[in-house]
Amino acid sequence: MIGTEAQDQFIGRSVIALLATVRAAGTPSTSMISFARRGDELFFSTSLDRWKGRSLVRDPRCALTVLNPHEPWSFVTVEGEVVIHADNPADLRQLILDTTDHPDYAWAREAIAPVLEAPGRAMFQLTPTRVSGVVMP
Repeated sequence: MIGTEAQDQFIGRSVIALLATVRAAGTPSTSMISFARRGDELFFSTSLDRWKGRSLVRDPRCALTVLNPHEPWSFVTVEGEVVIHADNPADLRQLILDTTDHPDYAWAREAIAPVLEAPGRAMFQLTPTRVSGVVMP
């Protein structure tokens, strides 16, 4: 379980989040991502040459603030460090595809798959060390 029961269930209902990383100068940077979950681990993908990828290679600490458009005043922030799977394993790409194949989002699996397979892509695995947030009833 990630956080409280309410936080864990909220994460399970969601597929979008804001990823916060630390720039080399020490300032924060955020970007919108989609994520997937397997057990108590969260996964996302980006290119190693993008700002967030480079930031996480340098400093694996991050925070993922999970959002849900159907619950606009609720959020859960998961802090921790990432493990980078630079080999971009097929099982983790499939996990992302299965999770983001969601009726609330207009993107098509056929459009996302080539992005996940592009050269330089990696999978990032976040192990929670601190969880906070508010899940409104």
